[in-house]
Amino acid sequence: TKLSIMSECQQLSTTEPEMHGQIQSPQYPRPYPPHLQKQWDLWVPRGYQIQLSLTHLDIKVSADCSQDSLTFFYDEKVLGKFCGQGNSTDHHGDETILSPGNKLTLVFQTRDSTPEHQQHTGFSATYKAIDIDECSKTDPGLDSGPLCSQICINTAGSYRCSCHSGYKLHLDQRTCLLSCGGCVFDKHEGHLSSPGYPKPSPPFLSCKYIISVEPRFIVTLNFRDNFHIDNKDNQHAMKFCGTKSPGLIVTNSSTVRLDYHTEEEGLSNGWSLQYSTHGEEERWHFHVSSLKLFFSCCSFMFGCCVLYRGEMSTPRECDKRQDHS
Repeated sequence: TKLSIMSECQQLSTTEPEMHGQIQSPQYPRPYPPHLQKQWDLWVPRGYQIQLSLTHLDIKVSADCSQDSLTFFYDEKVLGKFCGQGNSTDHHGDETILSPGNKLTLVFQTRDSTPEHQQHTGFSATYKAIDIDECSKTDPGLDSGPLCSQICINTAGSYRCSCHSGYKLHLDQRTCLLSCGGCVFDKHEGHLSSPGYPKPSPPFLSCKYIISVEPRFIVTLNFRDNFHIDNKDNQHAMKFCGTKSPGLIVTNSSTVRLDYHTEEEGLSNGWSLQYSTHGEEERWHFHVSSLKLFFSCCSFMFGCCVLYRGEMSTPRECDKRQDHS
C-alpha cells in the first residue's frame, strides 16, 4: 500500500490577480487514481471572497464520505464534504461554496481501490472572486463595533464611511462627529437652526455661531418654535422660560455670538431663528452691549433652553408658574 501526497498552491498575483479559475481532480475526465491526498489553497485579494461552483462531481460514495471525498476548508473550518454524484449531507452538487473571506482550501483524498473497477471521474469546479459587501455585515465583531457610525458605502474590494449633512468624518475614518457652528455669518439676513433641526439635537454639543455685519448695522434675532429656558451660571442674566419663543430680540451690536450646548441626558426639539439687520438710523431704543445665548439639552417635553444676556425694553421674566407644557 502506498500513499501519494500532492499539494498545489494557487495564490493569485497581487499585481495582476486572477479573479477566476478552474480546478479538476487528477486525470479528469478519466477515472482518478487511488491513494491521493491532494490540496489546493486558493487566495484572492482582500475585500473579496471566493465563490466555487462544482460543475461535475463523481466520487466513490461511502458512509459520511469516509473513503474518497472532496472537502472544503476555511481557516480549518469545514464548509462542506462531498462524495457520490452531486450530493452531500450539507450541499447539493449544483450549489456553490462561498468562503467567508479571501481564501479557500480544497482537499481531495482517495483510498485503496482496484484500478480496473474504479470508474469514478472525480470532479471539476470553477471559482471566481466576489466582492464582499462589508456594509451588509450584521456582526462585525464583539469588540469592533459597527463599521461606520452613520453611512457605510461598499466599494470594490473594500468600503468607506460617510456622514450625514452637518457631520464630519473623524481621523479613524469610521466615526462621525457633529460639525456645528464655527462659521461667521456676514450676510444682512439669514437663518440659523440647531443641528438636525427639527429632529432632536444630539448630546454633548458645543456649537458657536457668530453673526457679524458692518459696524453701521445692528442685528435683530427672531426666534421661532419651541424651546426650554435654563439659567445655570449667571443669576443676573435675563431668563426666558417655558415653551414659548422669546420672539424678536433687537441688539445694539453689529456682532452677535450664540453658543449652543447640549448635555448627556434628555432630548431637545432644537431651535430655529431668522436674523436680519437694520441701519443705525433705524436703531431701536435698546442698550445691549453683547448677546450670548446658552442652550442646554433638557427633557423632550421641556423643549430646548436659551439664556439671553442683555437688556430689553419689555423683558418677560420667569415667575414661579413656569410654563412647562
